[in-house]
Amino acid sequence: MKRVMVVAMALALASCGDSLTSEQQAEQDAVMADQVREANDAGPPIEEVVPETISYPDMEANDLLGLACAYAPGTSLGVRVIARETDAFMKIDGEMVRFAADPGSRELPANTRTLYNGREYSLRLAIEEVIAEGEIEDTTYEGTMWLYDRQDRVVYTGTGTTNCGV
Repeated sequence: MKRVMVVAMALALASCGDSLTSEQQAEQDAVMADQVREANDAGPPIEEVVPETISYPDMEANDLLGLACAYAPGTSLGVRVIARETDAFMKIDGEMVRFAADPGSRELPANTRTLYNGREYSLRLAIEEVIAEGEIEDTTYEGTMWLYDRQDRVVYTGTGTTNCGV
């Protein structure tokens, strides 16, 4: 109880000092409101993501064998994204992350889509020119992948070969 009285008296004494005019108070409030808006609009800092190579055991464990497109960035042969008709997979921090296909997005080879959505991220895929056509439905393209966070900011991008087929 004594502490409450001491705090109340300190606040009362502080308010007896220099008081602001209504114009000064309005200006101070406007500056503070702008600072709050700026802080709210900033969002959390961007955390870059480096997807890991999807290994053959990962493919078997998640039943990823069959008709799909496999994206490998740069000159690497390590697949970073496997896209299928209804979903896509990417390995992030040792975990296989599943994305659901956006059925309204543009269709790519092997019945894949340009957009896939997940809980934490969304994935956009693009296929450009044909690099090589295979004998049994396998075709190699130049492809690009973009990974977006919840604030729609790019946290990973990679361009390289994309193999589509069985």
